[in-house]
Amino acid sequence: MRQLSSLVAFLLLTTIPGTAGPSAGDAPPAVEVSFYAAASLRDVLQDLAPRCESSLGVRLVFNFGASNDLARQILAAARADVFFSADEDWMDRVAAGGLVDAASRRSLLSNRLVVVGPADTSLRLSSPAELKQPSIRRIALAEPAAVPAGKYARAWLEKTGLWTVLGDRVVPALDVRAALAAVESGAADVGIVYRTDAAISKKVRILYEVPGRDGPRISYALAALKGHGDPGAAHRVVAWLAGPEAARIFERYGFIVLAPPA
Repeated sequence: MRQLSSLVAFLLLTTIPGTAGPSAGDAPPAVEVSFYAAASLRDVLQDLAPRCESSLGVRLVFNFGASNDLARQILAAARADVFFSADEDWMDRVAAGGLVDAASRRSLLSNRLVVVGPADTSLRLSSPAELKQPSIRRIALAEPAAVPAGKYARAWLEKTGLWTVLGDRVVPALDVRAALAAVESGAADVGIVYRTDAAISKKVRILYEVPGRDGPRISYALAALKGHGDPGAAHRVVAWLAGPEAARIFERYGFIVLAPPA
């Protein structure tokens, strides 16, 4: 009899409205969105993630790295839902592979290049030409043949006529954060990185900021991808990142928002 009473009590608790137990109104599990993003976006996207997830009912799973490596991973496995590239070229390559949803693509952000040195360096730079001074023996760049930050840096040095002089001093790094780390650790005398990367480090200081008119056009491309996961969720994430709430956070981190908030 005691067992029967316990069973009745359990059934009442799980069927009477307002009592504990499973409910058809429980929120569905969050949709997982696989998000491949340039290394320079790590801090701002990790800041934005909780807001985006709460607003859209998604869970963002990030893969940060050099845009060239991410693009190759996407083309090889087609396992990403969203790609945020630090340049247009690598997004173009993914698009050529038939994986970019063209309607979702947008050029969302820009940035500036800066020359940084260790926080305690005695170096002073008032012009690009001063990078030729003998005390600067190692210049850290993201890999200039492939990584956007390195490609931008090389384009600037070529424009100033310094690449032929300084090319032998360049220490290529896996991505822009690795170039920053080389300066932080003292493995390089200076580095050329994004302004937003310099802003997050207490171990470096900006020695020279490349004026916008002198630097290359920096454009971060964002798009939803085809062939994996929930395309609707990927589109919503892209739209949210192009909206006004995200724009304010991007600007707080020092990015230049190109696209007007949706």
